[in-house]
Amino acid sequence: MDELANSDKLSSKVLYLETKIKHLTNELRLTREEYKTKGKNYYDLYSNMEKKVAERTREVKELHKILGEKTGQLQIMLDSSPVMIFYKDVKQKYVRVNKIFSKIIGVQIREIIGKSYTELFPGNPGHLFEDDSEVIQTGQAILNRTCYIETPEGQRQILVDKIPYKDIDDKVISIIGFAVDVTDLRKAENEKNELQQKIIRAEKMEAIGLLAGGVAHDGNNILTALSGYLQLIQINIPEDDPNRGYIEGSLKASKQMEHLINDLLTLTRNVVSNKKIINLNEIISDYISSPVWKNVKNRYPGVIIETKLVPDLPNIRGVPDSLTKVIMNLVINAAEALPESGNIIISTRNISIEKPLDAYDLSIKKGDFVVLTVTDNGTGIAPDDLNRIFEPFYTKKAMGKSGTGLGMTIVYGIVKDHNGFVDVRSIEGEGTTFELYFPSTEGKISEEKELPVKDYSGSGERILVVDDVKEQREILSEILTRLGYSVITLSSGEKAVEYLKTHSADLLILDMIMGAGYDGLDTYKKILESHPEQRAIIASGYSKTGRVREAQRLGSGQYLKK
Repeated sequence: MDELANSDKLSSKVLYLETKIKHLTNELRLTREEYKTKGKNYYDLYSNMEKKVAERTREVKELHKILGEKTGQLQIMLDSSPVMIFYKDVKQKYVRVNKIFSKIIGVQIREIIGKSYTELFPGNPGHLFEDDSEVIQTGQAILNRTCYIETPEGQRQILVDKIPYKDIDDKVISIIGFAVDVTDLRKAENEKNELQQKIIRAEKMEAIGLLAGGVAHDGNNILTALSGYLQLIQINIPEDDPNRGYIEGSLKASKQMEHLINDLLTLTRNVVSNKKIINLNEIISDYISSPVWKNVKNRYPGVIIETKLVPDLPNIRGVPDSLTKVIMNLVINAAEALPESGNIIISTRNISIEKPLDAYDLSIKKGDFVVLTVTDNGTGIAPDDLNRIFEPFYTKKAMGKSGTGLGMTIVYGIVKDHNGFVDVRSIEGEGTTFELYFPSTEGKISEEKELPVKDYSGSGERILVVDDVKEQREILSEILTRLGYSVITLSSGEKAVEYLKTHSADLLILDMIMGAGYDGLDTYKKILESHPEQRAIIASGYSKTGRVREAQRLGSGQYLKK
């Protein structure tokens, strides 16, 4: 029984174990199937993830490519702009700039990025750096700010606009800036203004010349008659006549008036001056050995005047008396600018100008020049006065005590009559320098001899005098008659033309400017039609240079100033 009972227990345990094994086997199978399913799911998920990552990577690469293209296009647009463009972050560091920005400041772009204004321009004022802070804090743009920056090419003037860039919350996240280099523009504007001022000065001097010319022409006719009659009276009265002193005094006064009229005529630059080949060094040497020089030294004993003349100075074409007057006026003007003592230097040099040189009165043209310089270390000239120093009667001196007020005007007129240029530099409290440029010439100085009066005498040759002023005709007729000539006088060019239709003359003396009708040139042209070999002389106190030269080209002789 016991064995049977044990056998049943064993069978029950075996059955239990078999059942348990079956259950475990089923669970294992289910687990394996579940594992396979989950593994497949994980594999599918992983595969999907790889696919999505690959797709995302392609998208990112495509976006990077597009972004790179857009960035390149943006940079091309920035670099194509003639305006300096920059982009800064809220730390005021440069994030992006264009090529013109880099070019103007002379720094490579890679060296600009990441730096602030003060780091990039350590030697410049920091107000532009402060402008960045203001734009960030206020969110308001700052426009048309002028600044100056030091570059490898020197200081540049820059006009800057700064505009805040904001996010969707209206918070400033960066600064966009635009800057224009206006250095050349401002320079051009200044040059234009200076040129306009020079043109205005030149036009003013031309207008003054026209006015002076009209006054001088009429005054010269009156003076010629006055002094001519006085000289004829002087010739006709005895040496012991008590009235002789009055006549000599009147002649002396008329001589002073002649100098003033000649000065006025100089302003017109229409006077025909008989220029010859001269050397400026010789003119200066003659001046410093003259009584006028000694008077200047005696009048200003504290002034030291010295000369620095370049040897072998080229010659110029000029009028010695006129150039002497230029030197005299410049020296006196310099001496009066020295309160009690000081230095005046008169110097010469020659210069070849290869491109137009900026000067006081328009640009000096290309060419070879002889330069006369008069420098003093006196009080200098104020800028406002410097613009007007050559105007007649514009003076800070007491009128009547320091000349007529025409001294510097005469200097200007004479230089222009010599086709020259004027330059003036002055600093108040330090002194003034006048530089006068005269065209040089390769011509040689020729010897000139004055003829004695007997060589001017005639033997009854017939001279026809044509002048619209009665007194001029009378005086000239008297002088020529005394010299032995036979004289006929007529009051107009038309009468002269008519007279010579039936008569002849060995010589014509023609006034260039007459009243209504023919002037000297018109008269000579008409006479040449019937008398092609007719000799003539043009005589006038004031004359249009071009018409005189035309008459000389047609055959008239030397121009004679009344």
